[in-house]
Amino acid sequence: MQDIQTASLNSPAATTRPHSEKPGIRSLWASHSFRQLLFSRVLSNFGDSVDVIAYSWLVYMLTGSKLLMGTLFAVGTLPTIVLGVFAGVLVDRWSNKKTAIVSALVRGGIVTGTALLYITGTIQVWHLFALSMLLSSVAAFSNPAMMSWLPRLLSKEQIMPGNSLMASAAQTARLGGFALSGALIAWVGLGGAFGLNALMLLLSALTLLRIPSMQPEKKEQNEAVAALSFSVFGQELLSGLAYLYRQKTLVIIIGLATFLNFAVSPIEALEAAYVGELLQQGPGALSALSIGMAAGMIVGGVLLGQLGNRVRKGTLMVAGFVLMGASIGMMVLPPLLDAPRLALVFAAGLYMLLGLSINLIASPATAYVMEQTPPDMLGRVASLFNTFCLAAFPIGSALSGAVAEQIQLPPLYLIMCGLVLVPTAAMLLIPKLRTLK
Repeated sequence: MQDIQTASLNSPAATTRPHSEKPGIRSLWASHSFRQLLFSRVLSNFGDSVDVIAYSWLVYMLTGSKLLMGTLFAVGTLPTIVLGVFAGVLVDRWSNKKTAIVSALVRGGIVTGTALLYITGTIQVWHLFALSMLLSSVAAFSNPAMMSWLPRLLSKEQIMPGNSLMASAAQTARLGGFALSGALIAWVGLGGAFGLNALMLLLSALTLLRIPSMQPEKKEQNEAVAALSFSVFGQELLSGLAYLYRQKTLVIIIGLATFLNFAVSPIEALEAAYVGELLQQGPGALSALSIGMAAGMIVGGVLLGQLGNRVRKGTLMVAGFVLMGASIGMMVLPPLLDAPRLALVFAAGLYMLLGLSINLIASPATAYVMEQTPPDMLGRVASLFNTFCLAAFPIGSALSGAVAEQIQLPPLYLIMCGLVLVPTAAMLLIPKLRTLK
């Protein structure tokens, strides 16, 4: 097997992607393909955020059960986790462009079906669970396809700023969708909200049509035959796992990204309890904290998009874990203030720092995976990466909820602060991680 650099240099994308000595937002914006991919991501994320609110409201209207609302999203993640390990093999054999476009169209079809069921008055709760699982199944293929497409369009120096800017744009679109979804549902109804998401996904697919695939023609010609061979499927799955086994640093980076999701999940799971029990405020405070975290992620994405590769990935990740630990540890301070508004502003500021820290860790980790994985294996590695990160979220949420029943929230936040500082110490003590480029 070729080494990483040789595989990257021999890929067709390596000879056609733009290169820049000082990669940044201006350099990325000069790439027509990147602009189209960015616009497609904005469209799909805006529509998806409206869809999330619409699904939540629909479940509540049908059942009045808060438990079913949470269960719906928990069950909806299972197909992505289960299929993720296997989907990567097919993603590596299929055209990333075709996979992303077909996935958007299929998702649009599922959402359109939801709208029709609602408009005709025939929708039931089991429909929502089935449709949610279908959407999650499609995501098992679309997420690694998009992740393996970006490195083919950009030079190695542009991958991290490009990925950071994509994350920032997606978060901005998601925040806009959440902010407008209530007004949209009140204006056009739930059927119209689902229809809007379907339209956004259609426009996203049409935008992707204008971007080159950047994959070898020979591979696309043989993909159908190869995908039908179970022996080839098994061999490629094992080869992907074997590759990861040999790449110790890559495995550690994936582990750190997984730990990031594990560490963040309790913050979101306990957010309502934090607002109600410690800040002693109402549901409106939840929006303020969510906006603070989203704002931090947006700022982090723009900042890393401009910095490019001028700062080592190891340095960024260490800074991110330190900032995350500090912001989580200081969560115990806002409730000590006598002024409720000031306490909320303080807490929202800490959530903003938390959002910034997430991007400082996630963007370099994702970029490293993209840079160090051969193009013909990126689908498998990306699928495993997404699967581990996604699985960590419900595990962390469930564990934190169980612990929160036994101890009070302030010491729990201090415990989480200590846990976050563990990977910080590990990165500082291991030179290869500390100086990761």
